[in-house]
Amino acid sequence: MTAGPARSSRGEVAGRRVFFALWPDEATVQALSGWAQRAHAAFGGRVMRPDTLHLTLAFLGTVPHDRVAELAALLDEDSLIGGTLRLDRYGRFRGPRIVWAGSSATAPWLDALHGWLWRTLARRGFERPDEPFRPHVSLLRRAGPGDPDALPIPEPLDWTPRRCVLAASAPSPDGSFYEILAECALAPGGGAGGS
Repeated sequence: MTAGPARSSRGEVAGRRVFFALWPDEATVQALSGWAQRAHAAFGGRVMRPDTLHLTLAFLGTVPHDRVAELAALLDEDSLIGGTLRLDRYGRFRGPRIVWAGSSATAPWLDALHGWLWRTLARRGFERPDEPFRPHVSLLRRAGPGDPDALPIPEPLDWTPRRCVLAASAPSPDGSFYEILAECALAPGGGAGGS
């Protein structure tokens, strides 16, 4: 059963658009902003603001207000183990015209963290999407045509995320604005805690 949006008596959505994500430190944001500028020179589009750069683990859509605290508490439920992700390639989602930074190799710790999170969410009635997990950091939206493989290979960026967050998204004509509602530190290691 999917936890769909609750609506008020006037038909308005009574909830918040929320997602779990890995949030970068300032040095990683600066490096990714450089990637974004190089991609923008090739494809145009809208560059993601530095304060919005992140790697989504689980997008839940609009969640009723009374469930947001329950979701925030998940970050205190277990010790979450992180690791290092090597970002070394550009990619593209053609439908939404997004250009992103990603990895050419899998990161077992990240797959384990993603799996733990969705198993935990499933026990609370949230339905895991059918699409495979493709870890990425969105750099451009509404990008023009072009092949990201034609861009010069970027200097690899070894990112060791320190924070897993629950964030709320508020769309606007200038792009989404994010508010971090809860967070936890990732412990160093190679896998994710929990079962």
